[in-house]
Amino acid sequence: MKLIAITGGIGSGKSVVSTILRKLGYAVYDCDSRAKLLMATSADIKRELAEAFGADVVAADGTICAPRLAAKVFGDNEALMRLNGIVHPRVKQDILRWAEGIASSNVDCCECRVFVETAILHESGLDAIVDEEWQVTAPEDVRVARVMKRNGISEADVRRRIASQSNYTAGIVIVNDGVTAILPQIMMLMGQ
Repeated sequence: MKLIAITGGIGSGKSVVSTILRKLGYAVYDCDSRAKLLMATSADIKRELAEAFGADVVAADGTICAPRLAAKVFGDNEALMRLNGIVHPRVKQDILRWAEGIASSNVDCCECRVFVETAILHESGLDAIVDEEWQVTAPEDVRVARVMKRNGISEADVRRRIASQSNYTAGIVIVNDGVTAILPQIMMLMGQ
């Protein structure tokens, strides 16, 4: 089985590529949604978060209080590293279980290629488990407009988020500039 990462900065269009791949019949693991699910359901993660950031980050009903956790983490690199040290290893284990489940099932896994969508491939250490990286790119102004529309935040806030993300270039690039067709790029990468 080949595990392929779909990565790129905020607003680049990773989700668009993931949606196309799903429609083509490929399995795609969404790191953001799975990390949220793991944080919401894992007693171990909740316990470790409370130990690291204070009991008030987990509400009385057992849910994680995201605004409190965010207030304690963002803007503090050391705290963010502690959070990532709690969550990222669990996501990595979950990806490996997920991929193993697909590989061992009788379900057609589209030539045994599966995908992982993540904005923080290298920062999370997930680059160590993937076989290939596809980077989705778009001009910064396009990304800014997309995120402003999607999240309802200011241009300055979007540009700050973009500036805070690491810049690296993968060998395989998918251009999602709103002009270039994405499907032919994906089909070429799939050898079709």
